Amino acid sequence: MESANNAPTVEQIADLVVAKLTQGGKLSDLANADLLRIEEETLAQVDQVTRVVMNELLGKQSGESQPPQSCPKCRGPMCEKPSQVRLLQSNRGRVRFKTDVFRCEACRLDFFPSTENTGV
Repeated sequence: MESANNAPTVEQIADLVVAKLTQGGKLSDLANADLLRIEEETLAQVDQVTRVVMNELLGKQSGESQPPQSCPKCRGPMCEKPSQVRLLQSNRGRVRFKTDVFRCEACRLDFFPSTENTGV
């Protein structure tokens, strides 16, 4: 990832999207594309970028989430399980991210600390 001083600008990112769409991409015949087609292809590409960014942010959020001290249901002890990949449906499509998992053996329930902030 780029440092804050070397981070690309929004304009530079937009230039990359334009290049991807026009250089052998969905809008390689730009001269014959109407506004609706340009808009649809642009939004599809931007949605893909959005999902990648969301994947990164949700993974970071999971890493920063506090593990449960006890079961939210019975207040019993929790044990850590291997991380899992979760799939969420966002407004921009499906997003995958890795999250920690904790299990209450008494309740036989798994808990994902990151879901408290994601609204799942």
